[in-house]
Amino acid sequence: MSSLFHKIAYKIQSPIKASEHARKQQLFKSKILDFYAQHPSNDKDIQQALNYLSNNTLTTFFGTFQEKYAADNVKVYQDASTGLSYTLLGDKKLFFKRSNNKRTVQLMFNGLLMEQDPASPHCYIDSEFCIETGDVLADVGCAEGLFSLMNIEKISRMYLFEQDPEWREALEATFAPWKEKTVIIPKFVSNRNTDKEVCLDDFFRNQTSRPNFYKIDVEGAEDLVLDGMKEILTEQPLKIALCTYHHQNDFDKFSRFFSENGFSHRPNPGVVVYQNDMTDAHPPFFRKCLIKATR
Repeated sequence: MSSLFHKIAYKIQSPIKASEHARKQQLFKSKILDFYAQHPSNDKDIQQALNYLSNNTLTTFFGTFQEKYAADNVKVYQDASTGLSYTLLGDKKLFFKRSNNKRTVQLMFNGLLMEQDPASPHCYIDSEFCIETGDVLADVGCAEGLFSLMNIEKISRMYLFEQDPEWREALEATFAPWKEKTVIIPKFVSNRNTDKEVCLDDFFRNQTSRPNFYKIDVEGAEDLVLDGMKEILTEQPLKIALCTYHHQNDFDKFSRFFSENGFSHRPNPGVVVYQNDMTDAHPPFFRKCLIKATR
């Protein structure tokens, strides 16, 4: 979720820094449009993004779906027993970090809902690739745990990997009503085992309940996660929703990886711009956001 949190950080900076960021966004927008004016693309996703960008300010996503979301409409509550802020997902409470103020929670929750809109290129599931009743989920890099909460009724057991102590406190509050089927692991997921890291092959080798759905969004360390689950990758049935936008060449790299390992895979429709890289970005600028792989 790194792009979301960086985007929020930009929005809550001082007016001077916010103004500077807006200037960089405008320059980046012009750079993108100028490049494609000289180098037209036949890619339909890029064409649609350019059409939207031509008439709107630069955003991470491109499409009218995002226009129905407004942070100002997000209601934030405070839990009397824990002191933590939370929002409502239907009748379910989603808790946030103790250090998050009301505006941060509004921006964050609004962005999270936008990411998981069915029309979003960041949405982890769709009608053909989804959580089924009885599935076991590994939420790798879960942060606030929205995806797990969205599917909590169907999940029979879930493993939430999150090293941030503040997020773990929030996760414990969010999933307290379902603690009998929730395991929170306080480590980074990697390709080795240390005091702060865990390898999925080793973690799940002796677990009686093993995931068949993996959601992996780890701020650019996706290759390390995959390297640490070589045994798991031979199992079936298996579904993996893997983010591919943190580095310029991630989509091509992971597409080859899944093909070489016998997976059927496809990208989400649409493209994104990773605004963290605005200063050093180079063509083609747009990135595919997510791969859905099955075997």
